[in-house]
Amino acid sequence: MSKEPFVLDDTNEFFTLPSPPGDVKAGFSTRKQGVSSAPYNSLNLGLHVSDRNEDVLENRSRFAASIGRDEQSFVFAEQVHGNDVQRVGSLDRGAGSETLATAIAGADGFYTTDPTVTLMSLYADCVPLFFIGEEGKIVGLAHAGWKGTVGQIGSNMLGAWKEEGVDLQTVHAYIGPSIGQANYEVNDTIITSVDACLPHSVRRPYYPTNPGKYQLDLKETNRVLLQSAGVPEANLHVSTYCTYKEADWFYSHRRDGAKTGRMAAFIGLNCGSVTDQ
Repeated sequence: MSKEPFVLDDTNEFFTLPSPPGDVKAGFSTRKQGVSSAPYNSLNLGLHVSDRNEDVLENRSRFAASIGRDEQSFVFAEQVHGNDVQRVGSLDRGAGSETLATAIAGADGFYTTDPTVTLMSLYADCVPLFFIGEEGKIVGLAHAGWKGTVGQIGSNMLGAWKEEGVDLQTVHAYIGPSIGQANYEVNDTIITSVDACLPHSVRRPYYPTNPGKYQLDLKETNRVLLQSAGVPEANLHVSTYCTYKEADWFYSHRRDGAKTGRMAAFIGLNCGSVTDQ
């Protein structure tokens, strides 16, 4: 496996991909350097977790400045734990940035070829999937909890790109910070769904513990599915960071319960201006 693809920025506000293919900026926020109070302390970027809206919006404004993107370029999806993937462009700028009601409805994944757009997705254990194709001419982002994973949202992204004429041999996929296998216990129902979506020939990405309980490696599940869908093995990059284990850096729903914040994955084409033309 290749080395850790995400590197902590000097601000402590986000992990970044230091050398992605093409002119792309991408990364994953930490929980540090924000204004939210406990239990959302401090850089909570989610509007849907009962934090003060004004604090979240201030955090988003600060985060935009830190990553060098225009806040109005942000596009958020509704994130319903599904597998729907949508193309977005300049007309979608600002979707979900200030209110949940304006997020891209029904979607957990989206992609763009527009440099004025910054794709944003929220996490507190689920797997962020980053996609870069054609040497940085197209980028995508997908939210893969266990439901999105077994629903093959990553494969759906690649299928949409193939229809757009993207050569999948050019695609690099990055599996970001998320809950690790040692801290992700699941039941028989989930394992049955995992087995159904994986090729029969691959090693199962889980092991049994107590009766009817298993430790599932969601990152490895997504890696196998992405490789099976056409991403070259050499172009798959997996983070070792565990959101559950590393409480100083990350929120975790499994560790902290419902009253916790959200990190954001982001990706954008970094060429040209990200402000209004």
